[in-house]
Amino acid sequence: VDGVEPVLYPLLRKDLVAEGPRYAIQIGDKMIDYNEEFRLFLSTRNPNPYIPPDASSIVTEVNFTTTGSGLRGQLLAITIQHEKPDLEEQKTKLLQQEEDKKIQLAKLEESLLETLATSQGNILENKDLIESLNQTKASSSLIQESLAESHRLQSFLDQERDAYLPLAESASKMYFIISDLSKINNMYRFSLAAFLRLFQRALQSEQNSGNTEERIKSLIGSLKHMVYEYVCRCLFKADQLMFALHFVRGMHPELFQENEWDTFTGVIIGDTIRKSDSQRSVRDQLPSWIEQERAWAVASLKFSLPDLYRTLRFEDEALWRTFSQSSVCEQDFPSSVINRISLFQQVLVVQAVRPDRLQSSMALFACKALGKSIISIIWVLLNSEYS
Repeated sequence: VDGVEPVLYPLLRKDLVAEGPRYAIQIGDKMIDYNEEFRLFLSTRNPNPYIPPDASSIVTEVNFTTTGSGLRGQLLAITIQHEKPDLEEQKTKLLQQEEDKKIQLAKLEESLLETLATSQGNILENKDLIESLNQTKASSSLIQESLAESHRLQSFLDQERDAYLPLAESASKMYFIISDLSKINNMYRFSLAAFLRLFQRALQSEQNSGNTEERIKSLIGSLKHMVYEYVCRCLFKADQLMFALHFVRGMHPELFQENEWDTFTGVIIGDTIRKSDSQRSVRDQLPSWIEQERAWAVASLKFSLPDLYRTLRFEDEALWRTFSQSSVCEQDFPSSVINRISLFQQVLVVQAVRPDRLQSSMALFACKALGKSIISIIWVLLNSEYS
Protein backbone atom coordinates (compact mmCIF):
# COMPACT_ATOMS: atom_id res chain seq x y z
CA VAL A 1 0.00 0.00 0.00
CA ASP A 2 0.96 3.65 -0.27
CA GLY A 3 -0.94 4.74 2.83
CA VAL A 4 -3.68 3.91 5.30
CA GLU A 5 -7.06 4.22 3.58
CA PRO A 6 -9.88 5.79 5.66
CA VAL A 7 -12.16 2.87 4.74
CA LEU A 8 -9.98 0.67 6.99
CA TYR A 9 -10.30 2.87 10.08
CA PRO A 10 -13.30 0.95 11.58
CA LEU A 11 -11.32 -2.27 11.19
CA LEU A 12 -8.17 -0.79 12.72
CA ARG A 13 -10.17 0.66 15.63
CA LYS A 14 -12.07 -2.65 15.99
CA ASP A 15 -15.47 -0.99 15.93
CA LEU A 16 -17.20 -4.34 16.45
CA VAL A 17 -20.95 -4.83 16.56
CA ALA A 18 -22.24 -7.79 18.58
CA GLU A 19 -24.88 -9.78 16.73
CA GLY A 20 -25.78 -12.63 19.03
CA PRO A 21 -22.84 -15.02 19.42
CA ARG A 22 -20.87 -13.41 16.60
CA TYR A 23 -19.27 -10.07 15.84
CA ALA A 24 -19.56 -7.97 12.69
CA ILE A 25 -17.82 -4.86 11.43
CA GLN A 26 -18.81 -2.30 8.82
CA ILE A 27 -16.40 -1.91 5.88
CA GLY A 28 -17.74 0.73 3.51
CA ASP A 29 -21.45 0.05 3.13
CA LYS A 30 -21.30 -3.64 4.07
CA MET A 31 -21.46 -5.47 7.39
CA ILE A 32 -18.90 -8.27 7.44
CA ASP A 33 -18.45 -11.07 9.96
CA TYR A 34 -15.38 -10.63 12.13
CA ASN A 35 -13.15 -13.45 13.36
CA GLU A 36 -11.23 -12.72 16.56
CA GLU A 37 -8.13 -14.40 15.10
CA PHE A 38 -8.03 -11.92 12.22
CA ARG A 39 -4.82 -9.89 11.81
CA LEU A 40 -4.10 -7.19 9.25
CA PHE A 41 -0.59 -6.43 7.90
CA LEU A 42 -0.02 -3.49 5.56
CA SER A 43 3.29 -3.38 3.68
CA THR A 44 4.85 -0.48 1.77
CA ARG A 45 8.04 0.03 -0.24
CA ASN A 46 8.26 3.62 0.96
CA PRO A 47 10.94 3.77 3.70
CA ASN A 48 9.25 6.85 5.23
CA PRO A 49 5.51 6.46 4.69
CA TYR A 50 3.21 9.25 5.77
CA ILE A 51 0.77 8.09 8.42
CA PRO A 52 -1.95 10.64 9.30
CA PRO A 53 -2.24 11.61 12.98
CA ASP A 54 -5.66 9.94 13.29
CA ALA A 55 -4.17 6.67 12.01
CA SER A 56 -0.85 6.72 13.87
CA SER A 57 -2.57 5.95 17.17
CA ILE A 58 -4.32 2.83 15.87
CA VAL A 59 -1.52 1.17 13.87
CA THR A 60 1.86 -0.22 14.90
CA GLU A 61 4.67 0.88 12.59
CA VAL A 62 7.56 -1.57 12.17
CA ASN A 63 10.49 -0.49 9.99
CA PHE A 64 12.44 -3.47 8.62
CA THR A 65 14.88 -1.28 6.67
CA THR A 66 18.51 -2.00 7.52
CA THR A 67 20.16 1.04 9.12
CA GLY A 68 23.83 1.72 9.75
CA SER A 69 23.57 1.79 13.53
CA GLY A 70 21.32 -1.27 13.64
CA LEU A 71 23.61 -3.32 11.42
CA ARG A 72 26.67 -2.17 13.35
CA GLY A 73 25.13 -3.40 16.60
CA GLN A 74 24.17 -6.72 15.04
CA LEU A 75 27.67 -7.27 13.62
CA LEU A 76 29.26 -6.31 16.95
CA ALA A 77 27.11 -8.89 18.74
CA ILE A 78 28.14 -11.59 16.21
CA THR A 79 31.80 -10.63 16.64
CA ILE A 80 31.69 -10.74 20.44
CA GLN A 81 29.81 -14.02 20.40
CA HIS A 82 32.56 -15.53 18.22
CA GLU A 83 35.63 -13.84 19.68
CA LYS A 84 34.70 -13.72 23.36
CA PRO A 85 31.60 -15.81 24.06
CA ASP A 86 32.24 -15.62 27.81
CA LEU A 87 32.04 -11.82 27.58
CA GLU A 88 28.65 -11.97 25.88
CA GLU A 89 27.48 -14.54 28.42
CA GLN A 90 28.56 -12.31 31.32
CA LYS A 91 26.78 -9.36 29.73
CA THR A 92 23.56 -11.37 29.39
CA LYS A 93 23.76 -12.62 32.98
CA LEU A 94 24.36 -9.12 34.32
CA LEU A 95 21.37 -7.75 32.43
CA GLN A 96 19.19 -10.57 33.74
CA GLN A 97 20.41 -10.05 37.31
CA GLU A 98 19.83 -6.32 37.02
CA GLU A 99 16.26 -6.87 35.87
CA ASP A 100 15.64 -9.34 38.73
CA LYS A 101 16.96 -6.87 41.29
CA LYS A 102 14.83 -4.08 39.88
CA ILE A 103 11.77 -6.34 40.22
CA GLN A 104 12.75 -7.16 43.82
CA LEU A 105 13.16 -3.47 44.57
CA ALA A 106 9.74 -2.69 43.12
CA LYS A 107 8.16 -5.48 45.19
CA LEU A 108 9.82 -4.18 48.37
CA GLU A 109 8.48 -0.69 47.70
CA GLU A 110 5.03 -2.11 47.03
CA SER A 111 5.19 -4.20 50.23
CA LEU A 112 6.28 -1.15 52.21
CA LEU A 113 3.37 0.93 50.95
CA GLU A 114 0.94 -1.89 51.62
CA THR A 115 2.26 -2.33 55.19
CA LEU A 116 1.91 1.37 55.89
CA ALA A 117 -1.58 1.46 54.41
CA THR A 118 -2.86 -1.50 56.46
CA SER A 119 -1.20 -0.61 59.77
CA GLN A 120 -3.50 0.29 62.66
CA GLY A 121 -2.95 2.45 65.67
CA ASN A 122 0.14 4.55 66.35
CA ILE A 123 2.87 3.69 63.86
CA LEU A 124 5.65 4.58 66.34
CA GLU A 125 4.34 2.02 68.85
CA ASN A 126 3.97 -0.78 66.29
CA LYS A 127 7.19 -2.75 66.82
CA ASP A 128 6.39 -5.30 64.11
CA LEU A 129 5.86 -2.51 61.58
CA ILE A 130 9.10 -0.73 62.53
CA GLU A 131 11.05 -3.98 62.31
CA SER A 132 9.51 -4.71 58.93
CA LEU A 133 10.42 -1.22 57.75
CA ASN A 134 14.02 -1.66 58.91
CA GLN A 135 14.32 -5.00 57.10
CA THR A 136 12.85 -3.49 53.96
CA LYS A 137 15.29 -0.58 54.16
CA ALA A 138 18.27 -2.92 54.64
CA SER A 139 17.18 -5.12 51.74
CA SER A 140 16.66 -2.06 49.55
CA SER A 141 20.17 -0.78 50.40
CA LEU A 142 21.70 -4.14 49.48
CA ILE A 143 19.83 -4.20 46.19
CA GLN A 144 20.92 -0.64 45.38
CA GLU A 145 24.54 -1.58 46.06
CA SER A 146 24.18 -4.65 43.84
CA LEU A 147 22.73 -2.50 41.06
CA ALA A 148 25.63 -0.03 41.35
CA GLU A 149 28.13 -2.91 41.16
CA SER A 150 26.25 -4.32 38.17
CA HIS A 151 26.47 -0.96 36.38
CA ARG A 152 30.23 -0.82 37.06
CA LEU A 153 30.76 -4.32 35.67
CA GLN A 154 28.63 -3.50 32.62
CA SER A 155 30.76 -0.41 31.91
CA PHE A 156 33.88 -2.57 32.08
CA LEU A 157 32.37 -5.16 29.74
CA ASP A 158 31.21 -2.45 27.33
CA GLN A 159 34.79 -1.14 27.10
CA GLU A 160 35.98 -4.61 26.09
CA ARG A 161 33.14 -4.90 23.57
CA ASP A 162 33.93 -1.50 22.08
CA ALA A 163 37.43 -2.73 21.19
CA TYR A 164 35.77 -4.68 18.35
CA LEU A 165 33.66 -1.72 17.21
CA PRO A 166 36.03 -0.74 14.31
CA LEU A 167 35.44 -4.16 12.75
CA ALA A 168 31.66 -3.79 13.02
CA GLU A 169 31.81 -0.26 11.55
CA SER A 170 33.97 -1.36 8.61
CA ALA A 171 31.71 -4.32 7.89
CA SER A 172 28.62 -2.09 8.05
CA LYS A 173 30.22 0.28 5.51
CA MET A 174 30.96 -2.64 3.19
CA TYR A 175 27.34 -3.80 3.22
CA PHE A 176 25.97 -0.39 2.25
CA ILE A 177 28.66 -0.01 -0.41
CA ILE A 178 27.59 -3.20 -2.16
CA SER A 179 23.91 -2.30 -1.64
CA ASP A 180 24.47 0.86 -3.69
CA LEU A 181 25.37 -1.26 -6.72
CA SER A 182 21.67 -1.77 -7.41
CA LYS A 183 21.62 1.88 -8.55
CA ILE A 184 24.01 0.93 -11.35
CA ASN A 185 22.21 -2.22 -12.43
CA ASN A 186 19.05 -3.70 -10.98
CA MET A 187 20.65 -7.17 -11.18
CA TYR A 188 23.25 -6.22 -8.57
CA ARG A 189 21.29 -6.95 -5.41
CA PHE A 190 22.88 -8.58 -2.37
CA SER A 191 20.93 -9.81 0.64
CA LEU A 192 21.87 -9.09 4.23
CA ALA A 193 21.81 -12.83 4.98
CA ALA A 194 24.50 -13.46 2.34
CA PHE A 195 26.65 -10.67 3.76
CA LEU A 196 26.30 -12.04 7.30
CA ARG A 197 27.49 -15.44 6.06
CA LEU A 198 30.56 -13.76 4.55
CA PHE A 199 31.17 -11.95 7.81
CA GLN A 200 30.98 -15.15 9.86
CA ARG A 201 33.27 -16.89 7.36
CA ALA A 202 35.83 -14.11 7.80
CA LEU A 203 35.68 -14.52 11.58
CA GLN A 204 36.31 -18.25 11.29
CA SER A 205 39.09 -18.01 8.70
CA GLU A 206 41.55 -16.01 10.80
CA GLN A 207 43.81 -17.53 13.45
CA ASN A 208 43.60 -16.27 17.00
CA SER A 209 45.99 -13.46 17.90
CA GLY A 210 47.09 -12.31 21.33
CA ASN A 211 46.88 -8.65 20.29
CA THR A 212 43.29 -7.52 19.86
CA GLU A 213 44.22 -4.53 17.68
CA GLU A 214 46.23 -6.65 15.26
CA ARG A 215 43.46 -9.24 15.22
CA ILE A 216 40.91 -6.60 14.24
CA LYS A 217 43.14 -5.25 11.45
CA SER A 218 43.62 -8.79 10.16
CA LEU A 219 39.88 -9.44 10.24
CA ILE A 220 39.09 -6.21 8.38
CA GLY A 221 41.64 -7.08 5.67
CA SER A 222 40.27 -10.61 5.35
CA LEU A 223 36.69 -9.34 5.13
CA LYS A 224 37.65 -6.79 2.44
CA HIS A 225 39.21 -9.57 0.38
CA MET A 226 36.19 -11.87 0.76
CA VAL A 227 33.61 -9.18 0.01
CA TYR A 228 35.47 -7.85 -3.02
CA GLU A 229 36.08 -11.31 -4.45
CA TYR A 230 32.48 -12.38 -3.79
CA VAL A 231 30.98 -9.27 -5.39
CA CYS A 232 33.30 -9.27 -8.42
CA ARG A 233 32.09 -12.77 -9.34
CA CYS A 234 28.58 -11.32 -9.63
CA LEU A 235 29.46 -8.28 -11.76
CA PHE A 236 29.80 -7.85 -15.49
CA LYS A 237 33.45 -7.48 -16.43
CA ALA A 238 32.94 -3.88 -17.51
CA ASP A 239 31.69 -2.97 -14.04
CA GLN A 240 34.44 -4.60 -11.97
CA LEU A 241 36.85 -1.66 -12.09
CA MET A 242 33.99 0.72 -11.34
CA PHE A 243 33.23 -1.29 -8.22
CA ALA A 244 36.90 -1.19 -7.18
CA LEU A 245 36.86 2.62 -7.12
CA HIS A 246 33.42 2.69 -5.49
CA PHE A 247 34.75 0.32 -2.82
CA VAL A 248 37.83 2.50 -2.21
CA ARG A 249 35.77 5.67 -1.92
CA GLY A 250 33.35 4.08 0.53
CA MET A 251 36.02 2.50 2.74
CA HIS A 252 38.67 5.24 2.54
CA PRO A 253 37.00 8.66 2.02
CA GLU A 254 40.11 10.31 3.47
CA LEU A 255 41.95 9.56 0.18
CA PHE A 256 39.73 12.06 -1.68
CA GLN A 257 40.05 15.79 -1.11
CA GLU A 258 37.33 18.33 -1.78
CA ASN A 259 36.03 18.44 -5.37
CA GLU A 260 38.40 15.70 -6.56
CA TRP A 261 35.76 12.98 -6.96
CA ASP A 262 33.33 15.41 -8.61
CA THR A 263 36.05 16.46 -11.03
CA PHE A 264 36.86 12.85 -11.84
CA THR A 265 33.22 11.90 -12.49
CA GLY A 266 32.47 15.07 -14.47
CA VAL A 267 30.05 16.60 -11.98
CA ILE A 268 32.24 19.72 -11.94
CA ILE A 269 32.71 20.97 -15.51
CA GLY A 270 34.86 23.74 -16.89
CA ASP A 271 32.19 26.41 -17.23
CA THR A 272 34.41 28.82 -15.32
CA ILE A 273 36.97 28.64 -18.13
CA ARG A 274 34.72 30.65 -20.43
CA LYS A 275 34.26 33.33 -17.80
CA SER A 276 37.93 33.56 -16.85
CA ASP A 277 39.41 35.13 -19.96
CA SER A 278 37.30 35.62 -23.04
CA GLN A 279 40.17 37.17 -25.00
CA ARG A 280 42.47 34.18 -25.06
CA SER A 281 41.78 30.65 -26.14
CA VAL A 282 42.02 27.82 -23.72
CA ARG A 283 44.96 26.37 -25.61
CA ASP A 284 47.08 29.49 -25.24
CA GLN A 285 46.86 29.30 -21.45
CA LEU A 286 48.49 25.84 -21.31
CA PRO A 287 52.05 24.55 -21.85
CA SER A 288 52.96 23.71 -25.44
CA TRP A 289 53.75 20.03 -24.77
CA ILE A 290 50.10 19.26 -23.93
CA GLU A 291 48.29 17.92 -26.98
CA GLN A 292 45.52 19.95 -28.57
CA GLU A 293 42.80 17.41 -27.88
CA ARG A 294 43.71 17.34 -24.17
CA ALA A 295 43.65 21.13 -23.75
CA TRP A 296 40.09 21.32 -22.48
CA ALA A 297 40.59 18.47 -19.96
CA VAL A 298 43.79 20.02 -18.58
CA ALA A 299 42.15 23.45 -18.42
CA SER A 300 39.22 21.95 -16.51
CA LEU A 301 41.68 20.41 -14.05
CA LYS A 302 43.43 23.77 -13.71
CA PHE A 303 40.27 25.70 -12.85
CA SER A 304 38.60 22.97 -10.76
CA LEU A 305 41.68 22.14 -8.66
CA PRO A 306 44.04 25.14 -8.86
CA ASP A 307 46.22 24.05 -5.92
CA LEU A 308 46.87 20.68 -7.55
CA TYR A 309 47.65 22.33 -10.89
CA ARG A 310 50.26 24.61 -9.29
CA THR A 311 51.87 21.62 -7.58
CA LEU A 312 52.17 19.74 -10.89
CA ARG A 313 54.33 22.44 -12.58
CA PHE A 314 53.14 21.55 -16.08
CA GLU A 315 55.10 24.53 -17.47
CA ASP A 316 58.32 22.53 -16.99
CA GLU A 317 58.30 20.46 -20.18
CA ALA A 318 61.52 18.58 -19.35
CA LEU A 319 60.02 17.43 -16.07
CA TRP A 320 57.04 15.79 -17.84
CA ARG A 321 58.77 14.55 -20.99
CA THR A 322 59.19 10.95 -19.75
CA PHE A 323 55.62 10.84 -18.47
CA SER A 324 54.12 12.10 -21.73
CA GLN A 325 56.04 9.54 -23.83
CA SER A 326 55.90 6.51 -21.52
CA SER A 327 53.79 3.47 -22.41
CA VAL A 328 53.09 3.02 -18.67
CA CYS A 329 52.83 6.66 -17.64
CA GLU A 330 50.94 5.83 -14.43
CA GLN A 331 54.22 4.36 -13.14
CA ASP A 332 56.49 7.10 -14.54
CA PHE A 333 55.45 10.23 -12.65
CA PRO A 334 58.27 12.74 -12.06
CA SER A 335 59.97 11.93 -8.76
CA SER A 336 59.77 15.54 -7.58
CA VAL A 337 55.99 15.56 -8.11
CA ILE A 338 54.82 12.12 -7.06
CA ASN A 339 55.79 12.71 -3.44
CA ARG A 340 53.68 15.86 -3.30
CA ILE A 341 50.41 14.56 -4.69
CA SER A 342 48.02 11.87 -3.43
CA LEU A 343 47.22 8.55 -5.07
CA PHE A 344 43.92 9.78 -6.47
CA GLN A 345 45.47 13.01 -7.74
CA GLN A 346 47.74 10.82 -9.86
CA VAL A 347 44.59 9.32 -11.41
CA LEU A 348 43.26 12.82 -12.12
CA VAL A 349 46.48 13.76 -13.91
CA VAL A 350 46.38 10.62 -16.07
CA GLN A 351 42.71 11.29 -16.85
CA ALA A 352 43.50 14.81 -18.03
CA VAL A 353 46.77 14.21 -19.92
CA ARG A 354 46.90 10.50 -20.85
CA PRO A 355 43.36 9.05 -20.89
CA ASP A 356 44.65 6.06 -22.85
CA ARG A 357 46.16 4.82 -19.56
CA LEU A 358 43.28 5.84 -17.32
CA GLN A 359 41.91 2.36 -16.66
CA SER A 360 45.36 1.04 -15.76
CA SER A 361 45.84 4.00 -13.46
CA MET A 362 42.47 3.39 -11.79
CA ALA A 363 43.30 -0.27 -11.19
CA LEU A 364 46.73 0.65 -9.79
CA PHE A 365 45.13 3.20 -7.46
CA ALA A 366 42.62 0.63 -6.20
CA CYS A 367 45.46 -1.85 -5.57
CA LYS A 368 47.45 0.62 -3.49
CA ALA A 369 44.43 1.96 -1.62
CA LEU A 370 42.89 -1.37 -0.62
CA GLY A 371 46.15 -3.00 0.44
CA LYS A 372 47.92 -6.27 -0.16
CA SER A 373 44.95 -8.47 0.68
CA ILE A 374 43.16 -7.44 -2.49
CA ILE A 375 46.00 -6.52 -4.87
CA SER A 376 46.13 -9.93 -6.56
CA ILE A 377 42.46 -9.76 -7.56
CA ILE A 378 42.67 -6.32 -9.13
CA TRP A 379 46.08 -7.00 -10.65
CA VAL A 380 44.65 -9.93 -12.60
CA LEU A 381 41.98 -7.55 -13.83
CA LEU A 382 44.65 -5.00 -14.74
CA ASN A 383 46.87 -7.38 -16.69
CA SER A 384 44.04 -9.20 -18.46
CA GLU A 385 42.14 -6.22 -19.79
CA TYR A 386 43.68 -2.81 -19.20
CA SER A 387 47.41 -3.13 -19.87
